Amino acid sequence: MKPIVYAIAAVAAIVTHSAQAQDRPATALQRCQDLKGFAIAPGDIGLPTKGASVTQADRAPVAEPKPSPDGEFGLPIPERCIVQGRIEPVDPAAPPINFNINLPINWNGMALQSGGGGLGGALITGPNQKAAGRFDPIPLDLPYPLTLGYVTFGDDDGHQGPDVSFTKSDEALRNWASDAHKKTRDVALTIIKASYGRAPDRLYFTGESAGGREAVIMAQKFPQDYDGIIATSPVLGWYAIHLADNTIRDRLIQGWLDAKAISLIAEKTRATCDEADGFKDGIIARYMECPNNVATLRCPEGKPGDSCLSDAQISAVNAVREPWSMIVPLAHGVTRYAGFGVTGDEDGERYQYAFYTVGTERPSQPLEPGRGFEPKRGAVLNFSNLLVRHTIVQDPAFDPYQFDPRPYAKRIQYLSALFDATNPDLSEFRNRGGKIIILQPSADNAVGTPMIAEYYRSVVAKMGQGATDETLRFYVGHGGGHNVTGTSQVDTLTLLENWVEKGQSPPDAVTAYNIDTTTLKRLRSMPACRYQSYAKYNGSGDPNSAESFTCEKRPDPLAFDPNP
Repeated sequence: MKPIVYAIAAVAAIVTHSAQAQDRPATALQRCQDLKGFAIAPGDIGLPTKGASVTQADRAPVAEPKPSPDGEFGLPIPERCIVQGRIEPVDPAAPPINFNINLPINWNGMALQSGGGGLGGALITGPNQKAAGRFDPIPLDLPYPLTLGYVTFGDDDGHQGPDVSFTKSDEALRNWASDAHKKTRDVALTIIKASYGRAPDRLYFTGESAGGREAVIMAQKFPQDYDGIIATSPVLGWYAIHLADNTIRDRLIQGWLDAKAISLIAEKTRATCDEADGFKDGIIARYMECPNNVATLRCPEGKPGDSCLSDAQISAVNAVREPWSMIVPLAHGVTRYAGFGVTGDEDGERYQYAFYTVGTERPSQPLEPGRGFEPKRGAVLNFSNLLVRHTIVQDPAFDPYQFDPRPYAKRIQYLSALFDATNPDLSEFRNRGGKIIILQPSADNAVGTPMIAEYYRSVVAKMGQGATDETLRFYVGHGGGHNVTGTSQVDTLTLLENWVEKGQSPPDAVTAYNIDTTTLKRLRSMPACRYQSYAKYNGSGDPNSAESFTCEKRPDPLAFDPNP
């Protein structure tokens, strides 16, 4: 069956966005080029700095679309005023925080701050970047927030490029954890007032992956600063997941998973669970219910062989899929990483095992001194190398193989308190009327869906279901992977706007799309169901249409235990 292109739906969505934008009165841009040299006093920034200044302010013409493998630049970026500057640190050893603000010619009164990605160091929303954050907005075929009249802005997490020397400064680490975004937020609001003569009506924060962690932690640490939050694939337990990744790296050194082994694992998973949702399409819609039966692939006597897995390889798969208990407890009572789970897309071509979780070459042992990044190795394994070496042990020659965290317990707990967005108490954010939407692709092999589900359950346990429902929605897009691949692109911005501005609670099912990154055509739609439901095929109708699926509730097999 050929994929169906939902051109009519795409046009309708664009019309809806445009109509909503026109509901807000526009404010004309009053200042641009003369903002160069504009200074922001330290007292106008809510955290310690030596002040900030605008280093560049220029009107920019329309930026035409350009090819990109993820479809990130598929639409034009409208004429705007680009304001750039820097926030000066108190510690001379800390780098400055570079920021970028995009001011629309006609402003709708709204502002959207974007988080970063990976290990930071890139100027989010800046020239040669999108006018919003990574993979924002989604779906990729909708107008950018700047096109709708939003002010958009971001920063570089308070460090630049791949240099890791910034980790020696505690102020720089705190900036990376969250402080850079608070400081940038305060600076941006001052510049917005100077540019339009008034403050924003609403301020939102959006982020994906590491930026999703940043999004949620802003609601936890700075609950009075934002009206709404969008977090996609958030790496909530930053230290939990990367310490677990280091264990995965150890197991891969002992039992390497090559492409043939990965294919064998994925095919076994799909054969076991693909049709449990009523339709065979390569998607495990009953996420977190598919059993980890990799042991059935064991070679005779557990030794390496063809079309089977050795004991060492099975141990590596289990390290990826199963919960991993922490020897050192982390912030907010977290004592484990819940695992990446069983996804059914382990052999996916983009952003799955071969890119994030495993890589295409066995990790080196020993690891050479330095930054800790090895080409062709799993990206999250490299992240763990850097965090263990440069933020925990603080020794660039340290070998992370079989790392024992116990001698570094106090350091790990300190870093976890800075970085981990796992605080279940969202009461301050709720009391000020704040709203959070979390979107997680079910087949994400870089950020485990079980981890997001475990955090959600901890919020319910802390606040109660009713209070949680007032401030948080958690949706799972079926079969999608990290970086919003597959059928996982949801118009979260409109959902958030309607919830915050109109009091319209998001529904239990929203439509997720798979979009061709070259043509930006909609290839398939499915429901993204509110956790804990899954998308069940109705038995008839077009399987490429969300209308042929129903979000069906089922009991959660991983009931939350506050003391796992």
